[in-house]
Amino acid sequence: MQKKKKVFFFTSSPSGGGAEKQLIKIHDSIKESYDCSFFVAKDSSKISYIKSFNKKRTSFSFFNLLKELGKFKPDILFTTLPTPNFLNVFIKKIFRFKYISVVRIAHYNLNLKTTKFIIKNSNIVLFNSYENMDLYKQNFRKSSGKFYYLNNIVDEFDNVLDSKDSSSNIVRGIVASSLAHRKGIDVLIKAVNKIEDANFFVDIYGTGPEYEYLKGILKNPNIKIMNKSVDLHNIWKEYDMFLLPSRSEGLSNSLLEAQANNLFSIVSDCLTGNKEILELTNNGIVFESENYLDLKLKIENFLNLKYSKTNSRKTIISNFSKIKVQNTLNNLFN
Repeated sequence: MQKKKKVFFFTSSPSGGGAEKQLIKIHDSIKESYDCSFFVAKDSSKISYIKSFNKKRTSFSFFNLLKELGKFKPDILFTTLPTPNFLNVFIKKIFRFKYISVVRIAHYNLNLKTTKFIIKNSNIVLFNSYENMDLYKQNFRKSSGKFYYLNNIVDEFDNVLDSKDSSSNIVRGIVASSLAHRKGIDVLIKAVNKIEDANFFVDIYGTGPEYEYLKGILKNPNIKIMNKSVDLHNIWKEYDMFLLPSRSEGLSNSLLEAQANNLFSIVSDCLTGNKEILELTNNGIVFESENYLDLKLKIENFLNLKYSKTNSRKTIISNFSKIKVQNTLNNLFN
């Protein structure tokens, strides 16, 4: 019987954003075929197989990571986010580890000083959007031969069939996002503040540093900032529209889930991935990033039935599946 290859997964936190959650899903999709170990730099996890170094910052886990790599002796080190990716290639280069260095780049950011070092010294560079990969190819032509697309994973679930009552005159929009500047929640609030429609409501789910500021600019009583995170699987069916006003994105997991639930989506045209999803599903429209008047217009057009909705569920499930991830990684790792 052929010995399983060893894959060591490492990222910052199990409770972080979409990039960290996707790494966990990637692990789960291949764990039966590989001998896997999963560590995070900080915070604990309810997931039994995830072990934490319990550091305040990801960079502080350097010696712990070095020790665990020496014990596990992986064939592949798989990381995501800038600091874990840097540690991946730095340790391999300086300490002459033999593992295959796999880094996943979730956001477009060429300004980081470490980006060039990571791209040059990694063995495989994975991207979750074609747009992001193409932008990096333009800037790193010599390294583009090791660039590959690896789709995000969208979980399959059944409650999409229990849709909202279509006879109601109430239109409900949902935002699921951290309350941080780059997420553009202020742009959304400014847009909805100017919409005079008593039957239009927006619920914003998420927490973050801008909560007090955002609460202070609210003028429309139909907007609610919940200041909490929820299991979206259970509430998609209560809404008619998904809103994503981000100033920057990787590939939004919330947008993928909204599309898997057939929600018409109005999203910003920021880099990267948003337009890519809607071009695939044809169930939404983009607005000019940071232009709250354009967002207001697109929302009003939806309320006035100027856009047609499509069934996007099958498209999302087939293009963002675990099987596609398994096939891609098996081809790269074997």
